[in-house]
Amino acid sequence: MLSGQHLKWVVGFLTLMVLGLLVAVIIFAIKANSKACRDGLLAEQECNNVTSVLEVQLTQTQEVLQRTQAQAATYNETVVTLLASLERKKAQSQELLAKEEELRGEIAELKRKLQNALLEVERLRKGNEASGKENETASASSSPKALSPLLVPLHLLLVVGVLLA
Repeated sequence: MLSGQHLKWVVGFLTLMVLGLLVAVIIFAIKANSKACRDGLLAEQECNNVTSVLEVQLTQTQEVLQRTQAQAATYNETVVTLLASLERKKAQSQELLAKEEELRGEIAELKRKLQNALLEVERLRKGNEASGKENETASASSSPKALSPLLVPLHLLLVVGVLLA
């Protein structure tokens, strides 16, 4: 067991410890209740409130960003589709222009052939008239080279029909 002397020392030590702890608690209570501490606590609460508001705003902004990115992706797909369609239309337009040029050439060739056919008909008509005057005594139906006035327009129509076919 402890002797009286030792017991006094232990009690004295414990008393000093309790007093030291009591002083520390009093100092802590004074500092905790001080204006600076209360202002700091209030600032911390305000900071937490602002942080919460900012987190909500950040979440909303991220959602808007995601929707905007999705919309931009849709727009990009639409642009790609429209560009492809435009390229097809350009190709079709080029094909139509080439076909138009080809048809213009064919029309010019047909006009040239028609002119030649008209000249040939006129030459034949003049030849027929000249031969008709020389062969007035001969029968027009017996000569295979003689053309009647009705055969010339018929021949002209047949030539134009062949050229246009």
